[in-house]
Amino acid sequence: MKVLFVTNGFPPRGRWGTEFYTWQLVGGLVARGVDVVILHPMREGVRPRYDLERVSAEVPVGPGSVREVPVYLLHNQGDPSKAFRASYQDDRVREIFEGVLAEEQPDLVHFTYLLWGLSIDLPEAVAARGIPSVVTLTDYGLLCHRGQMYDWRLARCEGPHPPAVCARCVREPSRFDDKPAGVLLRRFAVRGLAALGGAGRVVVATDLAERERRVRAALEKVDHFIAPTRVFERVFAGWGIPAAKLSQLVYAFDDEPYRIARSAPARPTPSSPIRFGFMGQFTPHKGLATLVEAVRIMEARLPESVEPWSVHLYGNPAGGRHRLFADDVLSGDLGPRLHVEKPFEPAEAPQVLATLDAVVVPSEWDENAPLTVLQARAAGVPVIGSDMEGIAEVVEAPKHGRVFPTGDPEALADCMREVILGNLGRLPDTRIPMTLSDHLDHVQSIHNRLAGHNPARKAP
Repeated sequence: MKVLFVTNGFPPRGRWGTEFYTWQLVGGLVARGVDVVILHPMREGVRPRYDLERVSAEVPVGPGSVREVPVYLLHNQGDPSKAFRASYQDDRVREIFEGVLAEEQPDLVHFTYLLWGLSIDLPEAVAARGIPSVVTLTDYGLLCHRGQMYDWRLARCEGPHPPAVCARCVREPSRFDDKPAGVLLRRFAVRGLAALGGAGRVVVATDLAERERRVRAALEKVDHFIAPTRVFERVFAGWGIPAAKLSQLVYAFDDEPYRIARSAPARPTPSSPIRFGFMGQFTPHKGLATLVEAVRIMEARLPESVEPWSVHLYGNPAGGRHRLFADDVLSGDLGPRLHVEKPFEPAEAPQVLATLDAVVVPSEWDENAPLTVLQARAAGVPVIGSDMEGIAEVVEAPKHGRVFPTGDPEALADCMREVILGNLGRLPDTRIPMTLSDHLDHVQSIHNRLAGHNPARKAP
C-alpha cells in the first residue's frame, strides 16, 4: 500500500507535536512495509511561492535504524495582504496537490493537517480520484480560525460559535498584537470597517459563514476521522461529524529511547537543585504567564524561597498573533530561578527529560493529549498540568502527576511545592496510554478497511 501523508511540517523541518507524531507514525508504517510519501508546506519564503521541491527525510524504523522517505515541500509563505478566503482555501495549492496525486497514485491519503499553507479542499481532490482519505484532528483549526478556541480577550471561548461571534474574534487584535496605542487604533479601525460590511479589509460574519460552509463541504468527502482525545471526539461529533466516521485513538510513539531518562535520576546528588521544565511555544494559550506568576509566588514564601530549584523554558516566541507576549512576560530581570532555553529537536527529548524532576503544562486551551505529557510519562517524569480535559485525560492524576485549576498560579505553585518537598517524584509506571505497535495496528486497520473498499480510481 502507498500512503500519502499531508501535514504541517516534518522533521527536520518541524519540531512540535503534530510533526513529531507524524514522523513517528510514518516511521512505524515504513518499518511494516508501507510505502509512504510526505507533503507539507514551507512558510519561510526561501523559495518563490508555489515552488514544489522534492527532498527526502529520515524516519525511525527500529533501534538505531532509519530509512529515507520522499518529501514534497510546497513553498507557500505567509502574506498579510492576502484575502481571507486564501487563508483556508488556495486554488493554486489544490492544483499542485492534484499533480502530486497524479504523480504518486497513492492508495490512501492521510491528513494530519489541512490549513495554514495548505487548502481545506484537498480532501475533495482526493475523493475526485476515488482515493479514500483519513484526517487526524490535531487541533481546532477546522472549527476555529484561531485554532484553539482561545479568543482575542485571551480566554477560552467554549466554541465553536455563530459566525458573527467568530468574525469579531478573528479581526480584533489581542493586547499582545501591538503596542497599546497600536492596539487601540487597530481596534477602532476594524470595528469601523466591520460596521461598513468589512470593505474587503476585515472579516465579517459572511466571511466566517462561508469558511464554515467550505469546511463542511470538504469534510463530507473524508472517509474517516481520528480524534486523539475524548474531548476532541465530543466537540467534533457535536459539530456534526458522524459517529460512524469518527474514532478516538490517542497518540503513540516509540518509547524505547526514553529509557535513558528512566534510569538516570534528574539530580546527580540529593542536594542538587530541583529542575522544572516547560516545553512549548511562548504564547498566551500555553499558560506561560501562569507559570511565571507561580515562580514569583514560590520565591516569596517558605520553604520554596530557601530551597534549591529552577524552571527551564524550552520554546520560541510567537511570530504573528501575540508577538509581544513573550517580551511582556519574560521581560526584565528573570532572577536566578527562571531560565530561557533554546528549543530542542524531537530526538533530543529523552536527553532533556533526563535532566528534569517535573514537567509543567499550564495550558489554557483544551490541548489534545500533548506529546509533552506522553513523553514525560515515558521518561518517568511527573507532570504538573492544568485541568483542561485534553491534559487531564493523559495525566491521570495522581498516577502521573498533579492537575491544578487552569490559570491559578497559586495552585500551580502548591503542586510544584510537592516536588520540592519530595512528595512527587519519578514515576514507577512509565507506560504511555497506547504502545506504538498497538497504535499502528489501529491505524493500519482503518487504512486497510478504506483502501480495501476503494472504488476504481478516476483517470488523471
